[in-house]
Amino acid sequence: MSSKQDIRRRLLEVVLDLASEGGSIAFLPHERFDPDAIGASISLAEVFRAIGCKTTVLTDAEPPALMSHLPLLETLQVFEPGLTCSSFDLALAIDCHETDRVGARAECLTQSRLRGSVDHHVISSDLGRLDFVVPSASSTCELAFEIIWDLELHLAKPLFNKDIAVLLLAGAITDTGRYAYSSTTPLAFRQAAFLLERFDVDLTTLHHELFDRTTVGRLQIKGDIFSRIVTIEGGRILVASVTCDMLERRGVTDNDLTNFASEMRAADGVEVAFLFIEMENPPGVRINIRSNGCFNAAKFAIQFGGGGHVRAAGVTLNNTALDEAKELILQEAKRHLDECMGELDS
Repeated sequence: MSSKQDIRRRLLEVVLDLASEGGSIAFLPHERFDPDAIGASISLAEVFRAIGCKTTVLTDAEPPALMSHLPLLETLQVFEPGLTCSSFDLALAIDCHETDRVGARAECLTQSRLRGSVDHHVISSDLGRLDFVVPSASSTCELAFEIIWDLELHLAKPLFNKDIAVLLLAGAITDTGRYAYSSTTPLAFRQAAFLLERFDVDLTTLHHELFDRTTVGRLQIKGDIFSRIVTIEGGRILVASVTCDMLERRGVTDNDLTNFASEMRAADGVEVAFLFIEMENPPGVRINIRSNGCFNAAKFAIQFGGGGHVRAAGVTLNNTALDEAKELILQEAKRHLDECMGELDS
């Protein structure tokens, strides 16, 4: 397998070639994008545009209200059926590397002249020559920073700016849990220091917008969900679920459930927490998984077509009822937990 430096160099060579001829690049953050996916997408799009490329960030939906504080959201374009994806010279999946993570926009990966990705999730599919996937990185924004840094050095001109600094910090802060997760790298701290030293970023306000800002409806749905938490396997597995009716009653969406599973994981004695979220359109269930100890959330999720990180992963089960999804997932979770606990005891 090529080293990450080789892949990054190949990707930069392609981008510089496209910049010299005014080539076009599409950025495809994963469905239900978060600050890491959108921060990396917009930052790379802005920098590649500044050096001569035509760039478009194609999303699956409008940004949720909780991200409205981030800069440059007006540059996003919501994907519409009928878009001519073959017009792009390069399509990059961002914060994912599997075609099924970008939904209908997958046709842009298959129809563009070149395709690649920038991602830090556990590898779950074959990689191509332009797939810059580094699971040891703490965030995709960390990788985006490296790309922009290389371009600054190569072109000998400043490419970072305050908006990009805010976007990269937002992605890094959220994906590292405020620099507290075990995946946090020394490089993430060095990058943050560089951005804060060069630009006047209001870190207090950014933290408030990302973690503290809320709504009455979100507080109410949190109470509804947490009051129904069920413990199994002697409290080692925590389970909660939310139905479409519950969301509608509180006037919130599933975007308002961010970090709920992480809070569940923090309970004493918990090895893994599952938050089951009923979906209406398309019908199915989305499962947020957060783990401690020996339970590998990514390895578990991959069994069901999902993915993520060792401590945070997700699964989507289409055309599956909520009770059916819980039975399927929890039965396997018990087996997975017994297996990993047994390995610790041996």
